[in-house]
Amino acid sequence: MGTHESFVLINACYALTEEYRAILNKIGRAHQLTENEMLVLVHLALNPDARTQKKLQATNLHLSMSSICRMVESLRKKGYLTTELDENDRRSWIIHLEERGANLADTFRKCLNQRLEDIFSCIPGFDLDLFVGTLSRAALSAHDRAARTRLAAI
Repeated sequence: MGTHESFVLINACYALTEEYRAILNKIGRAHQLTENEMLVLVHLALNPDARTQKKLQATNLHLSMSSICRMVESLRKKGYLTTELDENDRRSWIIHLEERGANLADTFRKCLNQRLEDIFSCIPGFDLDLFVGTLSRAALSAHDRAARTRLAAI
């Protein structure tokens, strides 16, 4: 892959990310939620085992722990989730996504799926599932590489 193709690929990823964020923000605004609050809801819906702030951050949610704590508290007050003190770690809270939060995350998922189908429908013979699988493997490889680099620096 040449330099030009590398930039084209990164630019395409950026454009898709902007589509994701636009839908996240549109749905969030309609429900008086910020982009970060929506991100927390979506990550909770996608990662049902991420039931503490620390586990939620480990889902590649690119927010600081203090931001996650603020978002969780805000979403709790708005009725999208509930929390309870973790008996195993009294510094942590167990997060439960309420039906209202799960429904909103599902609305986001459906809107995103529709937008992606619209974007890729203009490419004859395009296999979106294959593309998603390829990008998922690339992202996993990038995350693994970053983790190995962090470990090597220690």
